[in-house]
Amino acid sequence: MRPGLSYAPTMADFASTHRLTHEASLKMLRAGVAKAEEMGVKVSLAVVDQSCQLLALLNMDGAKFFAARTTIKKAITSASQRQPTGYAPEKDVLSMQIRMDGDFTNVPGGFPIVVAGQVVGGVAAGGAKIEEDVIVAKAALAALGLPSG
Repeated sequence: MRPGLSYAPTMADFASTHRLTHEASLKMLRAGVAKAEEMGVKVSLAVVDQSCQLLALLNMDGAKFFAARTTIKKAITSASQRQPTGYAPEKDVLSMQIRMDGDFTNVPGGFPIVVAGQVVGGVAAGGAKIEEDVIVAKAALAALGLPSG
């Protein structure tokens, strides 16, 4: 800035935003575990924030070893792409994986967390059958009173 010039920020310089709390993450994990136990499946659950940073990860006792890695990728994909996982045409998957440094997955079971029209994160379940992962992830999202799209 040049001497003698001052800058006063205006409201156009800032955007009101929502963010996930650790309590919201715990609420989703509890709901996901409860649904998985009700269904008799063992899963991993992951929650990421709007910048795709991992907030919470839980591996149920007996969950498959690699389920956590895939589940984190599902949460990252749904938050960054602002839609549920499993939507991409197969011809685009490799390109998306390269662009997202391997963090993209097309496996269903991840959902964006949308508050007031704004994506504030992603939640995912993995390690069971795909249909079961989807049900568990939807239950986790429902714990916040949010639709799964």
